[in-house]
Amino acid sequence: MLAMIAMLISGLSMLRWIHAERQWTQKQLKLGDYFVVCYLLSIVTPIVLVAWSLHCFIFAILIAGFYSQSTVCRAVTALWLVTYIANFGTILMEFMLKYYATGFESR
Repeated sequence: MLAMIAMLISGLSMLRWIHAERQWTQKQLKLGDYFVVCYLLSIVTPIVLVAWSLHCFIFAILIAGFYSQSTVCRAVTALWLVTYIANFGTILMEFMLKYYATGFESR
């Protein structure tokens, strides 16, 4: 459970870092395309790998929790799954709202 909390906090800090770097990236877009493509790939690739491994880990924990013989363990796993989905949806909605809000201001 603590590992899940640590991963969610890590994901939130990664999203904040990406948001802070967006302005610098927009300045670099004006200078040259090749640098920006390499820079964006250097950001996106680790994020994709971390996200993929995180979801594989979560899936493994869900399998272990739901296949447990203990009803308490199954209940805690179900509660954790609902909390995870709610947090993931909240983070996604917040990110999209910030993206669209800043996108319309720049036009």
